[in-house]
Amino acid sequence: MFRIKGPVLAAATFDEATKDVLRQADALARFHRVKLIVCHVLAEIYAVRPLFPYLHMEDALKSADLESRVRKELKKTIRAATRRDASRESIVIERGTVHSGILRAAEDLGAGAIVVGGKKVEDRLSASARIAERVTRHANCPVLLVRPSPRKGKVLAATDFSDPSMPAIEAASAEARRLRTSLTIIHAMDILPLMLPTIEGVSYPVLPEHANAHIRESSKKELDNCVRRFKAKGGGILYEGDAAEAIVNAASELPARLVVVGTHGRTGLSRIALGSVAEAVLRTAPVSVLVVRIPKSGEIK
Repeated sequence: MFRIKGPVLAAATFDEATKDVLRQADALARFHRVKLIVCHVLAEIYAVRPLFPYLHMEDALKSADLESRVRKELKKTIRAATRRDASRESIVIERGTVHSGILRAAEDLGAGAIVVGGKKVEDRLSASARIAERVTRHANCPVLLVRPSPRKGKVLAATDFSDPSMPAIEAASAEARRLRTSLTIIHAMDILPLMLPTIEGVSYPVLPEHANAHIRESSKKELDNCVRRFKAKGGGILYEGDAAEAIVNAASELPARLVVVGTHGRTGLSRIALGSVAEAVLRTAPVSVLVVRIPKSGEIK
């Protein structure tokens, strides 16, 4: 069963999405009975003053004053969004680039989940969108990207039926319970583009139609089993075509209030990118997205 065991880390940037980030992070922390910690990242400014070394003390005092004012403002914002009285331990101030500060705080705190803000899909090239993408790419825990979403929408979970993908469905099932809404499970079969070229320039399908029909029937049975296993009251959707496109379209049509996708855990240089489906959904889904990192076979999570 999916459960968040470490604190929920909410990334506060003082933009228009911050209050919604705090509200959703607070609800997530309360549901899983873990601590809520709010992180804000201050830009690091290195003042090089070789001729005026005494000014370093002045810079340090200004920095301390800025941090104090940020903490004070964060306490007010947290109180307004969640009705919590924030303690010093529940606020973390990091320095540096925003995504690296959030990741550093999550690593130090052993965060069970990170909640970041994201603007509408039309603003996917904005600074906040890039920050969310970088955090999700490198985080070792689930990341919830908060976007404006229909309050009465469903939770949409994507699966390829493999055992490693089950944690994402479990997470989606838990979110459906938390949000008091129904769960819909989607599976996409991308079999149409497979064509075999010939010398005459005419292309024929690699698989004959009866083989495609068998795949459809088998996928339908797997999807029905998955729906029953997770008691998905929203049923299942079997889509023929690109997986990311299917998920994004279904999120709009249901409508969904949350999309849950899994991505395989990566290490070293292979972590420069998410799985192609997860990354495409993160960039283009019109609603909030929860990305669950799935450990590789044999990897201890």
